[in-house]
Amino acid sequence: MRPGTLAWKQPVLPAQYAQGSCGACHREDLPQTPRLNHGRQLIVKFNCIGCHRLQDIDRPAMLGPDLTSVGTKVSREWIYKWLKDPRTLTNADGNVTVDGVDTDPRMPKFQLSDQELRALSAYLSVQRAKPVAPYRFSPHVIAVAAKKGDAADQGQIRFNQMFCVTCHALAVDRGGETTLIGGDIGPELTKVGSKVKPEWLVAWLRDPQGYLQHTKMPQYQWSDQDLYEVTQYILKRLTDPDLLKDVPQLGPPTAAEVQLGQHLFVEKGCAECHAIQGVTPFSNFAPDLSAFGMAAGPYLVQVKSARKHPAPLHFVNGNVSQLDISVSKVPKFMISYIQAKVTNPVSITPDTHMPQFHMSHSDLDDLTTALLSMTGPTLTSNTQKPLIIPRPHPEFHPDGQFGQLYQRYKCFVCHAFNGYGGTLAPDLSYEGSRSQHEWLVQFLKNPQTLRPTLTVRMPEFNMSDKDAATIADYLSASLRDPHMDPAAIDEKEFTPQMAVHGKQLYEGKYQCQSCHTIGSSGGYVGPSLNNTGNWLTPAWIEAWLHDPQALVPGTIEPRHSFAKDEIRDLTAYLLTLKQAPASGSAASAATAGGQ
Repeated sequence: MRPGTLAWKQPVLPAQYAQGSCGACHREDLPQTPRLNHGRQLIVKFNCIGCHRLQDIDRPAMLGPDLTSVGTKVSREWIYKWLKDPRTLTNADGNVTVDGVDTDPRMPKFQLSDQELRALSAYLSVQRAKPVAPYRFSPHVIAVAAKKGDAADQGQIRFNQMFCVTCHALAVDRGGETTLIGGDIGPELTKVGSKVKPEWLVAWLRDPQGYLQHTKMPQYQWSDQDLYEVTQYILKRLTDPDLLKDVPQLGPPTAAEVQLGQHLFVEKGCAECHAIQGVTPFSNFAPDLSAFGMAAGPYLVQVKSARKHPAPLHFVNGNVSQLDISVSKVPKFMISYIQAKVTNPVSITPDTHMPQFHMSHSDLDDLTTALLSMTGPTLTSNTQKPLIIPRPHPEFHPDGQFGQLYQRYKCFVCHAFNGYGGTLAPDLSYEGSRSQHEWLVQFLKNPQTLRPTLTVRMPEFNMSDKDAATIADYLSASLRDPHMDPAAIDEKEFTPQMAVHGKQLYEGKYQCQSCHTIGSSGGYVGPSLNNTGNWLTPAWIEAWLHDPQALVPGTIEPRHSFAKDEIRDLTAYLLTLKQAPASGSAASAATAGGQ
């Protein structure tokens, strides 16, 4: 070492991984470290926490689907196909194509032999803890569908009317290019008809919680006619006759195959992500990576092999009492070791249980950056007590009749309630102050889009009058802004003269039609105001015009410098905008989505 040269404990990371050094101290995401932030997201996406202990990453209750009754859902052949290659579809050059199966699944590719595939598919195919009895449709339902034409075509119309693509994606061909459209809350459905068993599909649509208690799928109030036609569409149109053509003849599972499959399910680490009743996962299945970034210089270790040759390697610096290394060609540089281990683990350790991950080189670099940032717990002195600030975990679990409907329709998957829930749809924490009771009832029974350009819409649940009234009662009475009384302003206070002046302000001085639609004209940045008089309470309109950010922080609605009289006049005009309720069939036809 040259005189005056600082001796660093570790070498400086190369430039493309330098953000990993920031993560050693900064556990939260920083705007200045986009690659580190993305790498942390990839670690969560690929469920690395299922097998490894990782710094500052909490393990969720369920990483993969519950497989306790998977044998009632899919065939043994489909299981074999999925385990062999979850990415499923490739072109002649071996590249994954978008053609109706998710091309970026969270399920990694395991290195499984044909014997292992047969054993695992046999074991999983007999998991039927909750048997499914076939549902018999009445001859009348089938006859009515036949009179209207092809039942599958009718089912497609109903599928679109109910906006199933709000949660599920479909592969569509547009301009000669196949792309996925729709949401990602639920699984992609393009070829689900070739995946699931017909009796399971009907049972699932009737009662999703009966199969999977914690599913995000709401329970729709189907008529037998709708249920029959939609299942016909799924089973006949969302299919691929060639999906299982490469699967060998498997036959009924033998006792030996099932026994071996049960052993492999635990040994290969399947139980780390998937639950099966009676199966207990290992407590420490894979190495602890919470201090993986604390790498020292290359160690010289003796590899256990017939040739007994030394190999310089980088390993984790921390409480390593024994190194048990099998024969492998291991890159000497720590970063090369990480990337080889992720993309081709067999090249490092031939008998590894680690699956093979597919990702772009940029994603691989970001993942490496995140792993290099993991330096273990922060060191503190014996006299210093660490400051622990608990993370807030808001919960919203109402009881009573509303609580039952809240769970049945899974309202929290899309909507937030007092800080708990999803962000796909509007926050309902103050819905009782915002929306009029009767409008809520009609909307729940027959959802109408407030933003015509969005493809994501509120599904049509076929909700009964009683269910709609119960939900509307709770929202109106319990979910209110504490600083606003919806009944404080009487609509009768507003005169026709106020409304005339308000219309002039709306169209002239403030040009509100630039962002909002009334009738068939206006912009699409904000919601349609066609039915504001039936939708919003006067108190909410006035408060919103005064300071929209106070009601919905982060809204793109600007705060205007309205005079007090202008707010009153604009409110008077908006309250005159009313539409007659649309019938269910007419509304569905008008708002039906399409591929």
